[in-house]
Amino acid sequence: MRRSVSQREDAVSEILGVTMLLAMVVMVIGGVFVLLGPFLEDIGDNREWSAGSVAATQLNDRILIAAQSPEGTGLVQQNAQLSRSMDSLRDAEIWTIQADLGGSDRTVVSLDGNLVTVSSLNRTASILRISDANGTQSFDIENGSGNFTVEHLIGNIIIEVEDIHGTISHRFVEVPIDGIRLNNVLSKGKFEVDLINGGRIEKLPSESVDVKQFPRLRNDILLDGSSRISIILLDIEISASASRHMTNVHIDSHGQVTLFNQQARNLILQIEIAGDPSIAPQYMHHWTGDYELYLAGDSLDDYHDFGPYGRLSGLDGITLYPNVPFEFLVTLQSVEVY
Repeated sequence: MRRSVSQREDAVSEILGVTMLLAMVVMVIGGVFVLLGPFLEDIGDNREWSAGSVAATQLNDRILIAAQSPEGTGLVQQNAQLSRSMDSLRDAEIWTIQADLGGSDRTVVSLDGNLVTVSSLNRTASILRISDANGTQSFDIENGSGNFTVEHLIGNIIIEVEDIHGTISHRFVEVPIDGIRLNNVLSKGKFEVDLINGGRIEKLPSESVDVKQFPRLRNDILLDGSSRISIILLDIEISASASRHMTNVHIDSHGQVTLFNQQARNLILQIEIAGDPSIAPQYMHHWTGDYELYLAGDSLDDYHDFGPYGRLSGLDGITLYPNVPFEFLVTLQSVEVY
C-alpha cells in the first residue's frame, strides 16, 4: 500500500515536471517569435520591394519598346506581381514647350486656363492659330501682341504664330501626360512605383521620393559644335479593366506624332508635375546641375547645355545655353495598356 502511494506521488511529480518543462518551452518559443517578428516582417517587406521593383522595371522597359513600334502593334508582359497593383495616373505631368522657328523676332506665348497671351519683341506677330481636340481657331494679332480668350481647350494644344511675312515664327505645345502607378503592400504602408513619361519614380514609406529613371530629354553636341535637342514624350492610356486581377498586361502602340522637327531658337521648356513636390527639383538638378558650377566659376561662356530660364530655381522653366539656333526634334508617343 505504501509503495502504491509512493508510485502515484512519483507519477504526479513527473507529470508536473513535464508540464512545467513544456510551459517553459512554449514561453521560450513565444519569446523567440516575438523577437523574430520584426525581422520576419523586414524579410517579407524586402521580398515585396524587390519583386515590385523588378516588375516595374520590366514593365517600363516593355512600354518603351512598344512605344517605338508601329501603330497597331504591341506585346504582352506576364507577371503575377502586376495583377494586384496597377492604377492610372491622370495628368501626372503637363509639358509645355515653345521655341521660335522662322523669321528673326523673339516671341513668347503663355496659356493660363482659357487665356492665351502673345508678345513679340519686334512686333512682327500677325496671326494666331490655336489647335486642340475640337479643331483650329484663328485670330488676328494687332501691333505684335495681344490677349485672346478661347473656350473649352482640351487634349494636346498647339499654338502657332505667323509673322507679317507669312512665316511660322513661333510654336507652342502643351501636352498632358498620363502614367501608371504600381502599389506593393508592405507591413507598414505601401511601396509605390510611378511610370510616367518614360521615367520611373519610387517611394518607400517614411522615405523621400527617388527618381530612378528620368524622361527622355537630351542635348547632343554635333561635329560643328551646334546642339541637337531631342525630347521624346510618352503618354500611357490605361483601361479600367487593366487595374486589377490580370496576369497578362497587353501594351499596344498608338503610334507617334512629331511636334517639332526643324531648326529653332529661344527654347522655353516648362513641366508641371502633379506628384510629390520633390520630383521637380530632381528633374532640374539632373538636367541643369552643371549650370550652377559654371555660374559659380564665372565661365558660362563655356557652358553648352540646359540651364534655368528666368529664375535660378528653375520655376520659370528650362532653356538652352548659349542662346543660339539648334536642331530641335520633339516626338509624342502613345501606348494603351489593358
